Amino acid sequence: MKLHRFIGDYDFSLGHSLTGEAKSEVEIIDPKIIKQIKAVLRLKKGENIILADGKGNSAEVTLSSFAPNKIMGTINKVDKKDKTKRKVSLYMAVLKKENFGIAVQKVVEAGVSEIIPVITERTIKTGLNIERLKKIILEASEQSGRSFVPTLSPILSFKDALIHGKNAEEKIIFHLGNDLYASNKDAEKISIFIGPEGGFTEKEVNMAKDSGYTVSSLGHLTLRAETAAIIATYRTVKGI
Repeated sequence: MKLHRFIGDYDFSLGHSLTGEAKSEVEIIDPKIIKQIKAVLRLKKGENIILADGKGNSAEVTLSSFAPNKIMGTINKVDKKDKTKRKVSLYMAVLKKENFGIAVQKVVEAGVSEIIPVITERTIKTGLNIERLKKIILEASEQSGRSFVPTLSPILSFKDALIHGKNAEEKIIFHLGNDLYASNKDAEKISIFIGPEGGFTEKEVNMAKDSGYTVSSLGHLTLRAETAAIIATYRTVKGI
């Protein structure tokens, strides 16, 4: 059975003995997680969960005691994972309505490492609810079982975004009508650009070319921006 996963600020080494024995306890004090465990999932003493710190460390924990403002758990085993070799940074134009949030949720599930919102010439909406997006990222990371929580960077202009992503080994701006994307399987750091609802302007595409970016497409069909972001992220993460 899949265990419920919660990401927070946990230190799994605090309870270790001086001899290095793995007998340890961890406390849960985040009110939102306590509410989720108690009121929503109605987990009981003796049930197991996964706690993760979003930095590669996770632990299987048995719930041992409940207090109004704290839950204690006994650590059964700790797992540490290294970051994947392929780090994908998604530079995505801010989208209208809730579409940006939907895209963020799905690209996190697809394995993105970093999300950078971008203002382009055809961007209509220029503001974002950053706290809500961070919550979406955290919940999507928990749901998909990720050991590392992707970062959300400040909004950049298109010009600044090109500079920000230029040091990647693979740099792609996706634009309909160009050559199909073919992955550089050896690249470990990848920058990908997804435009707004109306796509990038030719001026922006030429700016990207001049900055060393490859212009590619995801096929002959016209995709919604959020769909393109999901497909592009998945393909670049997997190297396909």
